[in-house]
Amino acid sequence: MDIKTTLLTSLRKLAQQHTKETLGDRRNYLGASDIGYCPRKVILEKINPTEHDLATLLRFERGHMAEEIVANAFAAAGFTNFERQVEVIVDGKVPLRAHIDFVFTSKVHKIKSVLETKSTSNIPDDPYGSWESQLYIQMGALASKFPDYTIRGAVIALDLANGDVEFFNGYSPQQTIFEGLVKKAERLWSDYLTILASKEIELDTDPGPLCGFCNHLTSCPRFEAEEVPQLAASVDELQELQASEKKFKDKIDLCKEKIFAIVQKRGSIKSGGCILRKATRNRKHLVTDRLDQFLRDHGSSIDEFQEDRPFSFLEIKKAKATAA
Repeated sequence: MDIKTTLLTSLRKLAQQHTKETLGDRRNYLGASDIGYCPRKVILEKINPTEHDLATLLRFERGHMAEEIVANAFAAAGFTNFERQVEVIVDGKVPLRAHIDFVFTSKVHKIKSVLETKSTSNIPDDPYGSWESQLYIQMGALASKFPDYTIRGAVIALDLANGDVEFFNGYSPQQTIFEGLVKKAERLWSDYLTILASKEIELDTDPGPLCGFCNHLTSCPRFEAEEVPQLAASVDELQELQASEKKFKDKIDLCKEKIFAIVQKRGSIKSGGCILRKATRNRKHLVTDRLDQFLRDHGSSIDEFQEDRPFSFLEIKKAKATAA
């Protein structure tokens, strides 16, 4: 058994064990994190859970590590007023539970603060909508259980690869948002029970940038159509970033060229707290003409050692306007 297979098998076992110990059987209830995601994906995953690949399992472990890092940091700082993995059941028509990473309690000031930990490869400028939905359910659930306490909420996002942290603070329960999310949970649970009863219904979908990570994308009705307007904002954002990237690259190249011209003529100088100098490095370069001649002398050619290898990339072209 190779190391990747060992990791895959063991991490799957650990993930199942962790879920069972902390979350129980998620087929029997909705979690607060479920409500912020695509209803179709949530329902299909409950009915036919897919086996996670190694990349997904490693992301799960990264999430557990991030939570442990935060817990250890608070403990080292002397905080003793927090609980971890606090389960709060939401009163209502459906089995809806919130599992809160951290709840800090000040009995003197009658304040309970919710802290949700997220591990991500790149921290967004603003919290994702799914993060906020989860937080609003957590705060709403806690507020209903502790009406004499002021409830506060925050999200801490950790990028373990780049050593970056962002703290999104200042949240408080919003009854209108909470009730809207509970209504969404009711629809989701009703559809889930209908599918379990082997009845045919069209499940609600919520297309977005994370659809590429969904195991049910190829059968999703939203992607059977030629146009998926829900991705327009993501496409626009990408094109804006690409335009900015090209603009700044051109500026960087021009600025570098001007300064390098000075250094080439003047030699090393010091400016802006930096030493500017001409650096020369050697790197191996394949002389194809000589190689081709050598191969021809031995009855061969360089073409025999070349092959086409496909590669994939995202191509964006302006669509032709259709006649009304």
